[in-house]
Amino acid sequence: MRRGFWLRKIPWFGALLLISLSAMFVSGISEGSSVALKPGTVYTRDSAGEQVIAYNAGHSYSLDKDGHVIISYSNGKSKVKAPLTLIPGYREDSGMSEHETGFFISIDKTAITYGGSRGTPVQVLISNNQGKTWNTYPVTKELIGTTKNIGFISKNEGWIVLSRFNGMGSENHYIYKTKDGGKSWSEVKGNANTVYARVLTGAGFANDKIGFLGFRYETDFQPAICWTQDGGKSWTKLHIKLPDGFADYSLTPLSPVFDGATGQFPIQLSKDGAGNVVGTVYLTSHNYGKTWKYNKVVFR
Repeated sequence: MRRGFWLRKIPWFGALLLISLSAMFVSGISEGSSVALKPGTVYTRDSAGEQVIAYNAGHSYSLDKDGHVIISYSNGKSKVKAPLTLIPGYREDSGMSEHETGFFISIDKTAITYGGSRGTPVQVLISNNQGKTWNTYPVTKELIGTTKNIGFISKNEGWIVLSRFNGMGSENHYIYKTKDGGKSWSEVKGNANTVYARVLTGAGFANDKIGFLGFRYETDFQPAICWTQDGGKSWTKLHIKLPDGFADYSLTPLSPVFDGATGQFPIQLSKDGAGNVVGTVYLTSHNYGKTWKYNKVVFR
């Protein structure tokens, strides 16, 4: 039999099917599946309400003198101006101040969520090519989001937590997810605000099922962490016991970050007031956050 004869015996649509299947097996990724994403820089708020970096992947943002958002990649090797202008610092209920805004910055995905007040709905600005091009997508028409947290667990799957401050330490939280890279968002209806509705200081998802919310210290429930194992529909308090020696500190969890099954959870230590942060405890997990172990403490 001559080489290639068997291919000529296959109808043209059969050949196309074989080519498509071959491409799928070579790449190892089928259409619609999640594409791996390296951890990005994650911003959140500390116990004093100041914006801080929970995980530094070598990327960051700043504002120029006119309030334009400048994104820096790979420790400053490249910088781009995003098509967004913010108010420096924090301006309560403006929806457009930098400390109300959520940032996630990685090589493959940059996402900035803003708005949610004074007639501006919550939106997300996304770049998939380090700021060469940008697209803006709506998240919700509701005017919520005193502060915002955002992250992606793959190039397609991401999450946003919008927090609405009610006063006296009370805060409600609204969770949104995307499965198409941020083009569309759906709210996850759950019981998070029934379980613990206090001031949020961190949020993160390990996968589409397991996620965490962290809250500012204020009660005997420290570090105040709630978690979900069903994508955000039901939440329970997660009680983590730290080694002896940390009982005299106030404990504030920031945002956990995951690289596959491996996770890192930073817990801020403070004394004599929320603004006096003296160090950070780091917890680690190797099973998507199902269990956490003490790793180390870094004092300032």
